[in-house]
Amino acid sequence: MIFQGQCHCGAIRVALSSDRPPEEQVLGACQCSFCRKHNARAFSDPKALVTLTAAEPQQLQRYTFGLRTSEQVLCRRCGVYVAMTLAEGERVWSVINVDALEDRARFSRAAEPRDYSAEDREGRVARRKARWCPTTLVGWAVAASP
Repeated sequence: MIFQGQCHCGAIRVALSSDRPPEEQVLGACQCSFCRKHNARAFSDPKALVTLTAAEPQQLQRYTFGLRTSEQVLCRRCGVYVAMTLAEGERVWSVINVDALEDRARFSRAAEPRDYSAEDREGRVARRKARWCPTTLVGWAVAASP
């Protein structure tokens, strides 16, 4: 199944490919201040595939904080938080905000609170590589390595 989505204005697009029905997907609710302020419902599955497309690259805003192990992907124009990415060399992994998907209502399981504040940098990167979705970026350069 392929699920399409985008930010509000369409400048940043997302395509999620997963074999599991959305109703069965486990969603996370990261407890960091960024995710809480965005009320994000996060999807990650190492068996899924994500394509993030910057249809209007000038509207792509990347933000980083804390341990600086990832970049939050937002739209400059409409402000929607679409995804978080981790890049290392040619490889990219992501977790997406399911509320940016057109079929977001089908992802109906309650998001499980997750607190990663005790992780160190190496542990955080390792967890993300193991649990996040392999990702293809279209329309922008890969971010710097963590």
